[in-house]
Amino acid sequence: MIHYFCCPNNTILNNTMSKSSQDALSPSSIFSNMFSILNSHPGNWPSSFTLPDPQEIPHTLKETLPNIFPNEPHKKVKAVTACPHSARKHYAKNMCNNCYHRLGRDKSAWLCEHSDRKHYAKGLCQFCYFKHYNQARQDL
Repeated sequence: MIHYFCCPNNTILNNTMSKSSQDALSPSSIFSNMFSILNSHPGNWPSSFTLPDPQEIPHTLKETLPNIFPNEPHKKVKAVTACPHSARKHYAKNMCNNCYHRLGRDKSAWLCEHSDRKHYAKGLCQFCYFKHYNQARQDL
């Protein structure tokens, strides 16, 4: 249990604290930094509190600033020849992911009733594949 006592100069002292700790918390040491800030010499403060106009900054300073937005990607990208998206990552058949799934698949589904649709996986079209996949997950 901690006991607090009020001293004659209206400061609160902790009964469980050592004498050196109580000396460190005396009013003169606690507020000495605050009073030095409040009663500082005017020569320590800036002469003007207004900031310079950004339009008046010389152009030489603006030219020396580094470019934080590079124009080219840092990553080395393979040349994509079968689709117009040369900046995207190569997926399959020299196409990006989007173009491959739109244009690159040429087989038809053979294990489902949708033989006119493109093959997605395991001989099924995309609709039937996800239908069987979701049924298998529900059965677990």
